[in-house]
Amino acid sequence: MDILNASMADSLWIGLIVGLASLVQSLTGFGFALVAVSLLPVFMELQLAVTLVIAVGLIGNVVLWWYHRDSFEWSRIAHLAAGALVTIPVGVLGLRYVPEHLALQGLGVLVLLYVVYSWLQLSLPTLTGRPWAYAFGAASGVLTGAFNIGGPPIVIYANCNEWSPEQFKGNLPGVFCVLSSVAIATHLWQGDFDANLMTQVGYATPFFIAGLGLGIWLSKYIDATIFRQVVLVILGVIGLKLLV
Repeated sequence: MDILNASMADSLWIGLIVGLASLVQSLTGFGFALVAVSLLPVFMELQLAVTLVIAVGLIGNVVLWWYHRDSFEWSRIAHLAAGALVTIPVGVLGLRYVPEHLALQGLGVLVLLYVVYSWLQLSLPTLTGRPWAYAFGAASGVLTGAFNIGGPPIVIYANCNEWSPEQFKGNLPGVFCVLSSVAIATHLWQGDFDANLMTQVGYATPFFIAGLGLGIWLSKYIDATIFRQVVLVILGVIGLKLLV
């Protein structure tokens, strides 16, 4: 459904999905874009859903980066970001010209691959050197531009380089801020941002903030590991449905 014709009921559902995705992110440390982009196409076109999630997600990444700024190391993300900057426009343009049903099926495959990777907790080789950083950054850029799910390649690269929890918390939001900013600039150049979309962003942002706050509160009472497994199961079901 076109966001320009979205009813208030649709806007409410969109906000609730954004809030749910934010809750998942707050409790598990991952999943905002995966959950949001997988569910939002029920109520809006995929391209509009991606643009909405990029705009709202940037707010969260800026907050997280500022909160963990003492652990941020530009030297660790510079080459990742450089690789991504080249390929983000490729992802944005690709989504515009690829038929939506094929794009949704591709998204389903990517979601399922991430679920399998996360569930199996595979032992990964050590990958050092700039070429690897550029390669994983480039992969992240394509996925960020197309679906705003550029996190998995960055997370895999970080695991291969044995980043500490503090480095994850400080560096991931930083690189996502850079990637999201470039993606937003590309969408602006494409004319994807207008007053109606920004109105929808305004509706969704309070749900996003509420989801973050609720997740922080619930984290005191819910086992994050168990919840993470539940989310992976849900993402697996969503991924399979996207393939149908």
